[in-house]
Amino acid sequence: MKKLLIGYQIAVDGLEKVCMAVAVVLTGLLFVITAYEIIANQLVGNSPVWVEEVSNLFFAWAVFIGAGVIARHGGHIGVEILYEMVGPVLQTVLRVAYAVLTLVVVFVMVYFGWKMALFVGQYQTSLYLDISLFYFYLSVPVGGLLLGLFSVAAALPDPREKADLTQTAGV
Repeated sequence: MKKLLIGYQIAVDGLEKVCMAVAVVLTGLLFVITAYEIIANQLVGNSPVWVEEVSNLFFAWAVFIGAGVIARHGGHIGVEILYEMVGPVLQTVLRVAYAVLTLVVVFVMVYFGWKMALFVGQYQTSLYLDISLFYFYLSVPVGGLLLGLFSVAAALPDPREKADLTQTAGV
């Protein structure tokens, strides 16, 4: 079981690095095209119409990818004072409750997000670029999956932390 937990945490570590890289690239591209829109508007007096659509696409993906990474590090809203006031047994119960509630949200995001992406993508395209809106709405179920994977990793014990503590204590 310990090897399975370590393997899962290592896999999620790698996934986290990939997600952060993608989110940083998307945010950088979002900055670049927004700057391009501002400069074009100042020079020409008219901004390109496609910039808003691409900005919405990049923003949606960056937000939903980043939400999972934030969940792994406890960056979402929480009541830490309550968690710190209770004993270790109740802390474990609260962590499990958090994981269960998160998985309910993940199920809703993945199931209904996928259905919505398929439905909207089947009938609608973006106004100016003629891109299927499936790619816009796909960010919701993908973000939900990532949120689930990262939340489970946050809720599960990480055996590597205990190994690091024992190695440090021996020094």
